[in-house]
Amino acid sequence: MDTPAPGGRVPVHYHAGGHMEFLASTPAWVNEQGQVKAVGHKGRGYPALDAFRGLAAMIVVLYHVKGVATDYKGDDPGNGYLAVDLFFALSGFVLFHAYFDRFRRDLSSSAFMMLRLIRLYPLYLVGLAIGIAANAIVLLVEPGRAIPPLPFVANIMTGAAIVPAYPIRGQLFPLNSPCWSLMFELVANALMAMLWRYITPRRIMMVCAILATAMALYVMGHGHASVGNTWDSFVFGFVRCALSFCIGILIYMATKGRSLVIAAPNLLFVALCLIIAGSLLWSPSRQVTPTYDMAFILLISPMCILLGSIIMLEGWVVRICTVLGVTSYALYVTHYPMIKVSVILLDRIDGIAYREHLTLIAICYTLIFASISYALDYFYDFPVRRWLGRAFQKARAKPAA
Repeated sequence: MDTPAPGGRVPVHYHAGGHMEFLASTPAWVNEQGQVKAVGHKGRGYPALDAFRGLAAMIVVLYHVKGVATDYKGDDPGNGYLAVDLFFALSGFVLFHAYFDRFRRDLSSSAFMMLRLIRLYPLYLVGLAIGIAANAIVLLVEPGRAIPPLPFVANIMTGAAIVPAYPIRGQLFPLNSPCWSLMFELVANALMAMLWRYITPRRIMMVCAILATAMALYVMGHGHASVGNTWDSFVFGFVRCALSFCIGILIYMATKGRSLVIAAPNLLFVALCLIIAGSLLWSPSRQVTPTYDMAFILLISPMCILLGSIIMLEGWVVRICTVLGVTSYALYVTHYPMIKVSVILLDRIDGIAYREHLTLIAICYTLIFASISYALDYFYDFPVRRWLGRAFQKARAKPAA
């Protein structure tokens, strides 16, 4: 059970998500007093999974900074794009854990999706605003690298609705590229809410097998699993999301949210973090990449989620996990738009050979944006979601006319 932090705030565990790039999936409900609280099996949270999301989100930022600065053609920035598959699987695990019993009792699909929007949209809107500001700056500084004015206006409207950009070419979300994964996650959320009655271990295994086969054929043909953020890979973006999301559900159905008494749980947790970090930072050869990507999606990511969900952490490690979890979604959904602006401005300063120290710059950028993200969650996202949650609760409590 969560205990009030200094200042009276109840910490909310952030569980799953969103590029990859990442997806965020804090399961939250509003009690009779309008207080947002974490929902878990017998009050249990998953601090290790919170930490995995935060760690993966920071690696995504490193991946994007190095990739944008080199146009993804310089020193290989690693396989950070695989973090999105981890986010999708975490989302499936945590959302099924948090809401399956509620679906069976009284929670409608529409109410569930409203809760998801309350959880995701406030920070998504901040990311969109940053994307708008970033493109406006680029239009002034270097127009040739910006979205032209008419498509810019169109992208603002489609972005506000969390739908892909028009015209049908290029990136799905030009103003904030990582949001493609958020859109696919919301689709997966809606399908889970509509089809939960039909979800059984056997059926979900069959779905996973079909999706894994389709994904493997795509990856072997294209050489990597970085798919879904552009119009020409739209269909397989959904396959990618659905596969890992279903894997997450399957893991939960296999464990039923149970924990195990494991010797030295903190040590195991550190080992799992190292496995995740190493897997996302390592750059295998092109010949090995397709096999490696599928191995991460089907073996490494599920194994880490399984082990992370059954261990009960102790002491200071839980505090660190909470901070990483709180930071993860805000970091993921806001970090990308300013990278392009930063790179353009640095390129215009004579005498700065920043690419020679790109790893250090990427680390500094990540730490700065992580700090900003924590503040965004504390001072903006949490109060806004609390207010929206109370308003939604009151609206649902009103008797029908």
